[in-house]
Amino acid sequence: MSTPSIENNPLIGIWKLISAIGIQSDGTIKTDVYGTHPTGYITYTLDGHMMVMFSKSDRSLLSQEIQSPLSPQMQSLPVEELAQAFTTFNAYAGTYTLSGNTVIHQIEIASIPNRVGTTLVRTFTLSKSRLTLKTPPVLSDGVETVFELVWKRI
Repeated sequence: MSTPSIENNPLIGIWKLISAIGIQSDGTIKTDVYGTHPTGYITYTLDGHMMVMFSKSDRSLLSQEIQSPLSPQMQSLPVEELAQAFTTFNAYAGTYTLSGNTVIHQIEIASIPNRVGTTLVRTFTLSKSRLTLKTPPVLSDGVETVFELVWKRI
């Protein structure tokens, strides 16, 4: 598995999130897994690096003006607010390789610390300026679910 040259790598570029859904094993589709209008970007570079971030669009504002996540003010926020902010945002970055219609993300930094050092496998399809990434089936609320994120090239 390797990252092909730019001529053979259709993922190169910046993509904006259009939708995120969950497809349950019984065929039920959950259209609001990241809210009704999730927002986000994924970037694939020529040299084999990638980064992704996405969030719910209707995230609650924090009760205090925070200039930096490293500031003491951040530590004084209620735990519930911090949990809400954390659970409505996802980000990670690292390197990637391609194998057919599969992209493998090797995680080097992540908003979920347990993902660092792991790999995330996604199948992908392309249709004009749309990229669809699908996860393998995972347990979500006790139900086997495939998550599908659709991105538009920008």
